[in-house]
Amino acid sequence: MNKRTIALLSLAAIVLLLSAFIGFGPAFATQLRSCQSATNNLYASNCISSASGAVVIGFVLYLAGALAALVAWILGLITTAHLRRWGWFVAVLLISPLGSLLYGLAGPTQRKA
Repeated sequence: MNKRTIALLSLAAIVLLLSAFIGFGPAFATQLRSCQSATNNLYASNCISSASGAVVIGFVLYLAGALAALVAWILGLITTAHLRRWGWFVAVLLISPLGSLLYGLAGPTQRKA
């Protein structure tokens, strides 16, 4: 497992999640608010099918970011455990994806002596 891969996945996750929340979050929240105010089940089922393109794009970006963060987190945990760097392991475990990004950028590549 390459540190560069972990860093790139973490960075991609952060960028995708930020773009999903900042760029498409308001459209997603508006859609959820209008669906929540539905009074009957017929309208509620139509509410989901009438989602705008911005809502769908935002949801896809969020899922892609979450998947990239999960993969970077798991790779970071496996790599740090393999290297027996327990401080880095705890950092990646507790503050992912930032911990994964920090490990990918500045983490060790060899086992402790």
